[in-house]
This record gives sequence, structure tokens and C-alpha cells, in this order.
Amino acid sequence: MRALRIVLLVVTAIALVVNAVVHLRLAGPFDAITGTLVSQGALFRIQAAVNIAAALLLITRTRWAAALAGLVAAGGLALVVITTLVPLDLSPLGLPVLFEPIWYADKVIAALVQAIALAAGLAAALLRPRPAGPVQP
Repeated sequence: MRALRIVLLVVTAIALVVNAVVHLRLAGPFDAITGTLVSQGALFRIQAAVNIAAALLLITRTRWAAALAGLVAAGGLALVVITTLVPLDLSPLGLPVLFEPIWYADKVIAALVQAIALAAGLAAALLRPRPAGPVQP
């Protein structure tokens, strides 16, 4: 059970880092979509930083870190899906209107790795460690 949990934590971390790399690579072109406070490219950089922070937090191997990583992935995945289906007008908050109704390779990769991080992170959080001591018959 311990080995499975470690594998799930590693998978979660790798998926979060891949998502961060995709968002960092896409940030430049999305700087053109602006709000009054930040651009969509800046939001991509923020998402990348949050993903990297969540991945680094997994080093603690705590259930809370795994749950938080899963929630970070869930939020990112929700945004990808929602902004593909409908415009998300965040202009009252000084953010850009987020809407991109096209699925392309990087977007599909981001969605897939976020789904993997969500599943693996939550599974790792739900696995209970075995109690230490002798095994009872």
C-alpha cells in the first residue's frame, strides 16, 4: 500500500509539472488577451506556479498535500472545460474574458494531465497508511 501511495504521489507531481510546462509555453501568445489588471498569459504563468508549488508540496507525502494537489488539478481542469464551452467574463475582477472554444494539442494535453493529477492526487489522499506493528492473524 505504501508503494502504491508513493507511485500515486509521483504520478500526481509529474502531471502537475507537465501542466505547468504547457501553460508556461502558451503564456506568451496569450499575453495579447488582456484585462485591466492582468493578461491571460499572466494567468497562465500563475497557474504554472501554483502547479509547481503543489507538486513540490507532495514531497511532504502528507494526505493534505495530495488532496491539495488534486484540488489544484480539479480547478485547472474545470477552467479548461468551462472556458471551452462558454465565455467566462471575469472583467469585473480586472481579468480578461476567458473563452477558447477550440481543442488543440496543448489544450488536450493540459486537460489530460490535470485529470490524471486529480485522480492520482485524490487516490493518494484517500489511501490510509497501514498501522505500524505486528500483523494480527
